[in-house]
Amino acid sequence: MTDAKDFFLSVTQRIFSNWTALRMAVEHGMGAKERAVEFCPYITEVMYMNEGLNSSEIASELEDYMDEHFNTELQDDSATQVAEELLKFYRYSVENNASVLAAELEKVPPLQSWLVTSEPVRKVRNTDVMENDSSEDDEETPSEMEVIDEWTEVRSRRKR
Repeated sequence: MTDAKDFFLSVTQRIFSNWTALRMAVEHGMGAKERAVEFCPYITEVMYMNEGLNSSEIASELEDYMDEHFNTELQDDSATQVAEELLKFYRYSVENNASVLAAELEKVPPLQSWLVTSEPVRKVRNTDVMENDSSEDDEETPSEMEVIDEWTEVRSRRKR
């Protein structure tokens, strides 16, 4: 990886560690912490391999990953917000605009410990990035919700 790409990966980790939807998905057992850790290099590769992505395409990739690996369907605007932040920092990294990059990075909350792992981050193979498998066998059903003692239980929308 280049220095800019390594730096962007560290920014991605910082942004993802502060993403409430991702953290809650891990904390509530919707997916493993390792998947969240792997999400960072995955999205970094997506952005570096696909020039000209816009924020809606990045948000769609974020939503797809959350759905596939965390059985979580985002119903807020957080994927779009995260995508816009990632795109902003990606552009600064590619342009090697150090002064703006440093100023904008000051605005991002620090890396949260829940996403930190002592193991090295697994690098993503190029073939893993943005594969569109149109032959999905999973039947999707609308998400079912059940209110239990003022807590809302959200069930996966995929049949197992």
